[in-house]
Amino acid sequence: MAVSSKPESEAPSDVRIPKALTEKLVRGELQLGQFLGMTRERLFDYAGMGHSMLQAGRTRLALEIFQGLVTAAPREPAFLTQLGATYLTLERTDEAFDAFQRALAVERSNVDALVGRGELLLRRGNIPDGLKDLSRAIELDPRLQKRSTQRARSTLLALKSQAEQIKGRPASSQKK
Repeated sequence: MAVSSKPESEAPSDVRIPKALTEKLVRGELQLGQFLGMTRERLFDYAGMGHSMLQAGRTRLALEIFQGLVTAAPREPAFLTQLGATYLTLERTDEAFDAFQRALAVERSNVDALVGRGELLLRRGNIPDGLKDLSRAIELDPRLQKRSTQRARSTLLALKSQAEQIKGRPASSQKK
């Protein structure tokens, strides 16, 4: 058995990547997952696992999965939105906001990202923009088929009820 004098890191590769493919990756015309030959179906299978981990309370593992998916497919709004939801679960609100923003930059009508960003805007005290995001999400899903839009509607109804209660109070009790 012959032993190679080359270090393992310099061992010749059996895989030859076409230069055109590499150039597309560098120019941003190809996402890393595509470059590595990962199908969209496979990436979404991983996303399903990440979602299951998040639902099961295995948030750190879900975070690793979604970070990897965003690295593999940085322009996939579903992965960015799930990453945002995971950050939100971890109370990493700035990172969650950034992930929702990035998802909306790719797909302005992403209902889940609108609700996530809207909720964060409300938390930050930016009521007008938060209400706009939540309202827009409901406009896009008027039948409330998504849990996020159901949550948005509940939030809007609660805020409306609070506003009506405040309006109904005598002026002296509103100053408190």
